[in-house]
Amino acid sequence: MIVKAYIDDFNEITVVLAQMVHSVKKEDFKVFLDDQEIDIEKVEKLMPHSENPFEAETRGYEICEQKGKIRFVLKEGHFDFHRKSTVRPVFVIGDMNNWTISPEWELTYSKLRGRYELIKDLKDIKIGQKFKFAEGASRKLWYPPGYGNDIVIEDYFDREAAFTNMVKITTTKRLWANLKYKVVYKNEYKYARPREILTRNEYFYAGELGARYEPYGTYFRLWAPTAYKVKIQIFDEHENFKFGKEMSRAENGTWDVYLPGDLKNHFYLYEIWHYNYEDDEGYIVYHVPDPYSKASSSNSGKSYIFDPADGLIDGWQADSFVDNIEKQDDAIIYEMHVRDFTIDQSSGIGENLRGKFLGFCQEGYYKEGISTGLLHLKELGVTHVHLLPISDFGSVDDKNPDKRYNWGYDPVLYQCPEYWYSTKSGGIEALKELRTMIKKLHENGIGVVMDVVFNHTYHTKGGKFSIFDKIVPEYFYRVDDYGDYSNATGCGNELATEKPMVRKFILDTIIYWTEEFHIDGFRFDLMGLIDCKTMRQVANEVRKRNPKALVYGEGWVMGNSTCLVEEMATILSSCHQGYSIGLFNDRIRDAIRGDLDGYKTGYVHGNLSDVGRLKQGIKAAIDDFAKEPDECVNYVSCHDNLTLFDKLQKTMVGEDIFWIDRASRLANAIVLTSQGVAFLHGGVEFNRSKGGHPNTYNAGDNINKIDWSLKEKFFDTFKFYCDLINLRRKHIAFRMRSSGEIKKYLRFIPAPDGVVAFIITYPYDEWKKIIVAYNPFKEKKILQLPEGSWYVKANDGIVFPDSFEKEAIGSFEIAPVSLFIAYQK
Repeated sequence: MIVKAYIDDFNEITVVLAQMVHSVKKEDFKVFLDDQEIDIEKVEKLMPHSENPFEAETRGYEICEQKGKIRFVLKEGHFDFHRKSTVRPVFVIGDMNNWTISPEWELTYSKLRGRYELIKDLKDIKIGQKFKFAEGASRKLWYPPGYGNDIVIEDYFDREAAFTNMVKITTTKRLWANLKYKVVYKNEYKYARPREILTRNEYFYAGELGARYEPYGTYFRLWAPTAYKVKIQIFDEHENFKFGKEMSRAENGTWDVYLPGDLKNHFYLYEIWHYNYEDDEGYIVYHVPDPYSKASSSNSGKSYIFDPADGLIDGWQADSFVDNIEKQDDAIIYEMHVRDFTIDQSSGIGENLRGKFLGFCQEGYYKEGISTGLLHLKELGVTHVHLLPISDFGSVDDKNPDKRYNWGYDPVLYQCPEYWYSTKSGGIEALKELRTMIKKLHENGIGVVMDVVFNHTYHTKGGKFSIFDKIVPEYFYRVDDYGDYSNATGCGNELATEKPMVRKFILDTIIYWTEEFHIDGFRFDLMGLIDCKTMRQVANEVRKRNPKALVYGEGWVMGNSTCLVEEMATILSSCHQGYSIGLFNDRIRDAIRGDLDGYKTGYVHGNLSDVGRLKQGIKAAIDDFAKEPDECVNYVSCHDNLTLFDKLQKTMVGEDIFWIDRASRLANAIVLTSQGVAFLHGGVEFNRSKGGHPNTYNAGDNINKIDWSLKEKFFDTFKFYCDLINLRRKHIAFRMRSSGEIKKYLRFIPAPDGVVAFIITYPYDEWKKIIVAYNPFKEKKILQLPEGSWYVKANDGIVFPDSFEKEAIGSFEIAPVSLFIAYQK
């Protein structure tokens, strides 16, 4: 019985059978288009994949994810080069290809797998073959048994003898993605769905997609190569149906239509007809918004037609990207959710603007002398605000903004602003209000970073907010051989960023926000599930338009994905290296605070178990995952998990609030005096709490809101952050230009047990030498100072003004749970 059938090339169909078979015969299979039989050139088995990826660890080889390849493995042994990410020449001796000594092969190191390995074709490898590796031209350095040496291929794969349930049919006639082919195996049949054929160049469209408005007519183009028929439906200004028209099949899988007349302020949907692959007859019809929508009706309902000029604001043409940094590691990023920032009455923002784009850029006060909103950001001195998703997402109700709450990591229309943050649902008002916010922040020297979610979508298949699947079923997602959606995100799906038209959509979207909204940077959610090529192209395209743009993201190694692990932009890969793509440094985070939500303690509690990781982070992880300092984003808290203050309260039970506050200051003092990019969770500067809730993505305003009364309560803490941020921005020694400079000008110095201390001798800073030390203990520590007279800039939870600096010679007392900074002029 046939389980699935897929068109994978212009003359190839992959068939998945319900049972394993030893052999296949050409005469067992037939292919039909309607009633016409298509000649089959050949039928062959496909090589199954290894079910257990850990088998390679014991036998020294495995079948790769790539079909028809074998990966030889050298595990870590008594030879000591396993951590060096280099390419090494190796030779093989044995009966492999009847070689006495093989030609030179290249063995490469995989950080993701933690070992050296070598990938070869299976076509010349047979069961029973034996080989051993030798290193170097002398061929005398044999690798020890058990570490990839003396391997005999015992159970993979004699192509003729292997059992498989996957078969490849090669036809003599060209196949097309928009036609319905019946595949017959003995007496059973299935219709073949288009799959890998859609990744071929013939189905890549490089041009403009979406709607292009003109006063005399509007042009529409949609990429839907598998559709049987596509119509466009036009609705009037009140969303009442007006008329429909069939679109024409155009080049490279697109459909287009030109509608004369002025359609400004009208709405539209695509009516897409797909073959029903489960039955002999019939179609599945979807009505779906344009994935390239720049505006929509309420709650992602319909796409909106408008004149782009109407979405501009006064002075927008004069607005540009902020020019407040030279390199990415100059940035001090402040993460905030638009609604959280001003929704509470304590923000002092007008009630009609609270929680909105316009409220975010207002100057407010909690009470006299306690600023909120934009004035607060200016006082704090950060260079950029990182906004949780501000493009369209599906989990809130635009028309009833207080009905549901969400962070916004459930995207629907990627190029459309989220109307939950606008004073008007639907239309172009949100575009104008978003531009107003960006322009106001820019005028005050603050850049805007956009949090983007290209790892998954809110819905798939026939779901209400499913867009991509209704247009090109299964193409935009990672799907296995059985049609199951890959789910390393935990959200039910993964975008297949490695596919050409998915990559194009991502690049088009990023370029749109950069060019049309002057976005100063992008933070990629679950970036570890985005392929390396896409991330590198994103970085290149953004910086063509803004050389000082920020690009960073979450490089976590996620669960099982159908994407090759070597191709993902994770913290264990080298994807980001050399491209100024920053990765969140979870090593320094955990070293400082302990675990995320539990009771494990960290350095600020006096736990010294992870000081090595702490020191790596201080040096921007250049001895770990980063090649250059702008690839390391140091932080101790963000929107996810317990806030820093809640984590400290949980792990410092019974402690006076004084010590909890001190530990909080010290945690981000480490971040702000370390090399690399500095990242702060909004509200940490006055000990923001979420009531001990670790995951508040839909918990509502009462838990997520910024309570501005905390700023008054912890005003000294806020002042400490202001002064330390100012110090970092003033002194380039805390953000050196390269890994070479860090290695040359930063070194750790002797200090009392548990105190981490280092000296910076950066020649391009106005301070000749700088000593930084951290004391996590509740007692004073004596630090021996290098020769000369030193000026103490920070101690006892305070950054001293110039007039209050103390002079020190020989040694100095570091206050309990405190940052210490001293310098020589």
